[in-house]
Amino acid sequence: MNRAAASAFAPTLRLYLRRSKGDEHQQYSLDVQREGCHRFAVGELARRGVTVPWIDRVEYIDDDRAGDDFIGRDGLKRLLRDVRKGDVVVCRDHFRFGRDALEFTLAVKELVRERGARLFYYVNGQEVEFQSAIDAAMTFIQGVGGQMELEAIRSRTREALRERVRAGRVAGGRCYGYDLARRSDGSGRLYTIAVVNEEQAKIVRRIFAEYRQGRGLKRIVRDLNAEGVPSPAAGRRGSGSWSPGAIHEMLRNERYRGMYVHGRVLRVRKGGKRVAVRAEPADVIAVEMPEWRIVDDETWFAVHRIIETNAERATTPWPRARYPLSGFARCASCRGAIGVANTKLSGGVRVKAYGCSWHHCRGKAVCPITIRQPIEVVERALIHYLRDELLTPALTAQVVAELRTEIMQSLDVTVGDAQAIERELETLRAELRNLSRAVAVGGGEIAELVGEMQSRHDRIRRLEANLEAARRTPAMLAELCDRVEARARAKLDDIRASLLANSMDARREVFQAMFPGGIDFEPGQEEGKNGRTRRVWVLRGRPTLDGFNLAGDPTGT
Repeated sequence: MNRAAASAFAPTLRLYLRRSKGDEHQQYSLDVQREGCHRFAVGELARRGVTVPWIDRVEYIDDDRAGDDFIGRDGLKRLLRDVRKGDVVVCRDHFRFGRDALEFTLAVKELVRERGARLFYYVNGQEVEFQSAIDAAMTFIQGVGGQMELEAIRSRTREALRERVRAGRVAGGRCYGYDLARRSDGSGRLYTIAVVNEEQAKIVRRIFAEYRQGRGLKRIVRDLNAEGVPSPAAGRRGSGSWSPGAIHEMLRNERYRGMYVHGRVLRVRKGGKRVAVRAEPADVIAVEMPEWRIVDDETWFAVHRIIETNAERATTPWPRARYPLSGFARCASCRGAIGVANTKLSGGVRVKAYGCSWHHCRGKAVCPITIRQPIEVVERALIHYLRDELLTPALTAQVVAELRTEIMQSLDVTVGDAQAIERELETLRAELRNLSRAVAVGGGEIAELVGEMQSRHDRIRRLEANLEAARRTPAMLAELCDRVEARARAKLDDIRASLLANSMDARREVFQAMFPGGIDFEPGQEEGKNGRTRRVWVLRGRPTLDGFNLAGDPTGT
């Protein structure tokens, strides 16, 4: 075997590193974990006879990610996607790997049993096994321990924050109109208080006064941006400008009338994500802070009477994006969203047009691009481009040929592979019979036995599909390719039809699927019929057909 072929089968050292969300106290945690992995790889692994070159390692990093987050951790997802049989994965401990018992167990199962990798925790030198019911139970118990510790940490943190609020101290987060100052208690421990910033307080009073006088949010925002008044900081999401949304929140912030309200929103884990939910009224803390007062009660309650009146008039919910390009298209000049507003044509006719929403809502100081082009003109140009330049018969033939090649490669199973699949199926079916007998007589932990039975059922279904693919004759493969080709051609025809349909929803679905990275609207010029140039939108984006699943089920089932 030549050197290149040998390297293709050599195991790869893969490191998984994670730093907890909001863990500023461990800013060097990733470096510490990397060094721990290095010592373990060149020391302990070498003594065990496991040879994996450190220089060829691959690192998977999740920085600022919670342990029970198994959706937003791109590093872990890439690791599970890239790992191959025989690879060596090193992580600090099971806490770094994850703190959700069920998700943690499934991830270890996928890595060790399904993908055939070796997983090590360098802190205690443990190699994780996942071949038996006992292994699965031990992994799940470790996950339960990690989840319990995380829940305890969050509970202690939540109670500590509530105690700060009761003592009149800031529990976290900046607020426009105030500066944060550090103080020390009798024991020398530092804490944070809020102090009114008089320059910003003037702006707050101005906003409340103007809204009370009847000025709308957009007019207030445009004036503030035109005058260059510094806006509230919004971290990485901020644009450096005032927005109607910022004013909307300020007018409802009770801190400006000297009331510190904490705990209205809780963050809970649902569907693998942490989502905000409204807390029970009994769990909300409200503390009077007279020294924080910026707006007097008369102004505050007058403003809120206006807000309540406006809310009663707005009986319909906020509409979802109705136009095919609104919501996922961006202005290339300011990165604001492209929205739809009215514009007047040369004949005085008013039509809907695409324009920069930041220019419309925040003023020319934020975005000077004034282009408003009728939606029919913009969409017609985009549809013609996709139909005439992309969704052509030549492209259809190319896509179909590539699908046929992919299918043949994915179903290219040798006789030896088929024999190995049959042997594994025989073993799994025997194990399944033994587990069924154990459940029938009530031996062992029923829940664990049922879980083991389900995992073997799942594996058997996958292997049976692979075996069916291995036994297909050339004629059967040709028939499968023909079915996939027909399905792909029909799908492409449906895409073309949706582009030409009168349904805005249908066009919007096609545009979003073909431009997953969004579309940039750049200002440009074109020559009109009278010889004059006019300002128009030039659209930039990367179209793709990947989001349409043209092949359907590659097995043909």
